[in-house]
Amino acid sequence: MKNKYIAYLHSCWLSHSELTDIFSREPSASKFYQNLSNDSLSQYIKNTVRRTKILDKYTKLNTQNLDKTFEKLSVDIIVLPDENFPVTLKNIPHTPYILYVRWKIPKRDMFWVVGSRKISSYGKKVISQIVPDVSKIFPIVSWWAAGCDTFAHNSAIENWNQTVVVIGTGIDMTYPVSNEKLFTQVVDNGWAIVSIFRVSEPGNPYNFPVRNEIVVWLSRWVLVVEAQVRSWSLITAWLTLDLWKDLFAVPGEITGLNSWGTNMLIKKGEAKCVTESLDILEEYDVLIKQSVHNQQLPLLDPVESKIYHLLSSENLDVDSLSQTLELESRQITMKLSLLELKNIVKKDISWKYLLV
Repeated sequence: MKNKYIAYLHSCWLSHSELTDIFSREPSASKFYQNLSNDSLSQYIKNTVRRTKILDKYTKLNTQNLDKTFEKLSVDIIVLPDENFPVTLKNIPHTPYILYVRWKIPKRDMFWVVGSRKISSYGKKVISQIVPDVSKIFPIVSWWAAGCDTFAHNSAIENWNQTVVVIGTGIDMTYPVSNEKLFTQVVDNGWAIVSIFRVSEPGNPYNFPVRNEIVVWLSRWVLVVEAQVRSWSLITAWLTLDLWKDLFAVPGEITGLNSWGTNMLIKKGEAKCVTESLDILEEYDVLIKQSVHNQQLPLLDPVESKIYHLLSSENLDVDSLSQTLELESRQITMKLSLLELKNIVKKDISWKYLLV
């Protein structure tokens, strides 16, 4: 498996910055891992106690269990020098060196919907009205908090639109536990789950700000649906502005606690006022085409669903689909024929398939 030795080193508690430093000079991850010693670490880590802890993890590490986890979950290990490492994460102040990805991060611009954990009925109505149309064009990305984040993801999934989840735990963990069913839906449909944390790392307060920053950097823009005074939603809005990302907000009734933050952002001119999906789409010169994407899709089996969501990111030929999904070409060809009959995909002159 590509980059597995870097994942092993990460599991020995080497940090992202240390991995970046080491592999800016070391040509071979496998050799560095296999010959890991106090001497080799001392070139990069001066703290003796820390080197001792890393070497202790190294001697106890069960790489076979890690390999089984990666294989069972179909985890793709992406590191900073790789071509498919997201460009938006390459030049940030705290660039992660390694990403654990289930399925594939879309190459299109993405967006994040933030709001109250205790989402109101108004917030649900707003999301149900705006997210289905917008997520046809922009995949939705978030850190999957209870409340607004989860409801927005559900709204995208129910309309067969692509969704990306950045979790604050190891790639093999489900957090929060209440989202286990949603987690399964994302995986089964071939949408992406992303983590920068080592395998089996539980959620903790130190992980969450880092995870939030990753989500903002992956997003081209952020929509604030609800925000109380001194809330995480407002902190996210200010972070969005600090990073020069586009910010949108939904107005609410002036007496509502959940509306204080959004109304303030709009009043100060820090966020564009959104009352319908076109307010966002017109900002990026996007017109929604009347096609299969605007209609309820016919029932798709798991393979057809994964093909659909891969093609929603880019046009691909049979060989590329076969390689990504690790299935035989003839099986992919048969599924594509069925999708053509359902008027969901078509083939262009270069023999690549695209959504109708």
